[in-house]
Amino acid sequence: MQIARSGRFVFVAQWVAALLLPLFFFLGRGLVGAEVGWMGFVGMVYGLLVVVVLLLPPVLTLFDPTVRRAKATRLAYDIASVVLWAALIVGALTVPDAGDSGRLDSGLTAWTGGAVTYDASAVIFTAAAFITGIAYLAAVVLGIAGIVRWRRPVDA
Repeated sequence: MQIARSGRFVFVAQWVAALLLPLFFFLGRGLVGAEVGWMGFVGMVYGLLVVVVLLLPPVLTLFDPTVRRAKATRLAYDIASVVLWAALIVGALTVPDAGDSGRLDSGLTAWTGGAVTYDASAVIFTAAAFITGIAYLAAVVLGIAGIVRWRRPVDA
């Protein structure tokens, strides 16, 4: 697990992404042309919890002295982080939402003028949610692996 050239960008961007991605996920649909329904309310209630959860991998990287000294993350962690961010963005654009009057179009449905239906958007969101979960788990595991690797004796 080597420090990557892209690691400097990820080392800084992971803090910004942990704060801005939940905001975009829950409220950003209004910025991309979709209406905000109950998902906006869910974001107000659970948004801070999501921020705290997304801050776990960056905090873990601070316990790895090699990463902290270089101010850059390792390549495998970079890949997991970028996949996590991309999946969250795709999820934000395709998340199904509803209001008191029924279904609301996702950002992708609004952009395509209905060519991507509500049901297709829900399927894409499900795939993005699955990828988000796997990428988050990978980022946490790789963050822990960096800490354990540093603490392991050299001759072991």
